[in-house]
Amino acid sequence: MSRDVPTATPLKDKRILLITIVLTLGNLAICIHRSSRIYLYQQSQCLQHYLAADPQKVSAEAEVEEEACKIKEVQSPLSIIEGVDAFLSLLPVIAAILPPDQLSLYVLASVTGSAVGALLLSHHVYILNLLGILCAILAIVFAVLLPESLGRETFSDKSTDTSTTDIALSDRPGSRRSSSALLDKPQGLESIPRILLTSWKSSLYSVLTLFRVADPTFTVILLFFVQGIAGRVEVIGAQYISLTLNWTLATVNSLLTIKALVSALVLLALPTIRKVYLEPRMEPQQIDLFIIKASLIPNAIGMIGLGFSLPTTLFITFLMVYTSGVGLYASLTTFGKMTLPAGEAPSDFFVKSGLVQVMAGLVSSPTWSFIFSLCLKNDWLPLGLSFWISAGLFVVAIALTRRLSTWSKYVALPQGS
Repeated sequence: MSRDVPTATPLKDKRILLITIVLTLGNLAICIHRSSRIYLYQQSQCLQHYLAADPQKVSAEAEVEEEACKIKEVQSPLSIIEGVDAFLSLLPVIAAILPPDQLSLYVLASVTGSAVGALLLSHHVYILNLLGILCAILAIVFAVLLPESLGRETFSDKSTDTSTTDIALSDRPGSRRSSSALLDKPQGLESIPRILLTSWKSSLYSVLTLFRVADPTFTVILLFFVQGIAGRVEVIGAQYISLTLNWTLATVNSLLTIKALVSALVLLALPTIRKVYLEPRMEPQQIDLFIIKASLIPNAIGMIGLGFSLPTTLFITFLMVYTSGVGLYASLTTFGKMTLPAGEAPSDFFVKSGLVQVMAGLVSSPTWSFIFSLCLKNDWLPLGLSFWISAGLFVVAIALTRRLSTWSKYVALPQGS
């Protein structure tokens, strides 16, 4: 081995291990919470409705059969609650935008959380909640250890450009000076509020400059925004599947487990497909653009199919078609990095792309819930209207890729990409 190749230090290994544990436990807590919350919200709305309308349907344990809850008087306000919950859950994320290479951890957590939810939801929902709380507490415990693991180590220019620490701590996106200032000070529990406040300041600055970028980077950011709005229709996914297929929410969680497994398989297969089939035939920027298009098309087709009331097998098929487009985000991020003008740090782009996704979620979560609530209240509106609108947005995203195709044909790949 060459002496010039840097070796990992124990301090760096510890930091990477702690961050991985925090992300895994945090994502698992979120996914477990997501598995139980719609059930509890539904029970709350259902109980409130039947205590006034038909108290005999309320059991001695103050519960209502799930089948009796599938009425518009319960489901319409439930949809609004789901949207508000999704909106509020996104607000803290603005302070912790992370690079997209953590997608695999989220998929793993989704598989585990959905599987556990399917097993415990119907009869042991409070045990499910306790598991989610336990994961969150453990994530907090390990997160408290992070400041101490940072020490006073100085990062190299290369690592700083893509460092999660820079993204989380800088006063302005990519600012190394402010990160160093924070790291040079004693770290501990009292530093966490200061770090969060600094992160919010950084995020606010990034929001104000979000779309002030030149093409083709502007088109990439716009694609993130359109795709983020379209994909956020999943906020009503579990409720919609339950009503369309007349399934219990526990059964829906079983289907979502399969969906997460398909996502994992696609993500695992993509590097092999890229290396074996695409790299010998295309330039790197053309490969990512090809994957972006190949992901958006099944996204659009899947959403169109999900909007119809179909037989169970066909409905699940369209759901898996939509899921097969999971490689979009990573390829769009990689392609976006190639479009950056000289002197702009990748960490800036990570912050902007992450913030665009959060902003899209904040805008679209209550919007999708409101549209679905209107469909539940008005019989003349098709129940799958939200999914057809989402499909239309994916078609808009496909159209935007034409601008990126033009750029990729005439621009040489930057050195070192």
